[in-house]
Amino acid sequence: MAEVRSGGSYLSQNDLRLHFGLDANEKMDEVEIRWPNGNVERLQDVPANFIYRVTEAAGFRGRRPYHSFSFGADRPRTQLR
Repeated sequence: MAEVRSGGSYLSQNDLRLHFGLDANEKMDEVEIRWPNGNVERLQDVPANFIYRVTEAAGFRGRRPYHSFSFGADRPRTQLR
């Protein structure tokens, strides 16, 4: 379970996005969202590798591809002179 908390301390803002590692899975079978007013929303067969925008009582409001950022060997090397 993960929880969104909007503020952490004075004059600060936490990221409102949640990130779930799915390993090699291509979808989430079910996502359960418990809203602050007590409502529960369940989303089925949610494809991986997207950032979703979900609104209370309206479900998915949009999505965009998620691109992972890698520091691995496949990254082009830049030399400083």
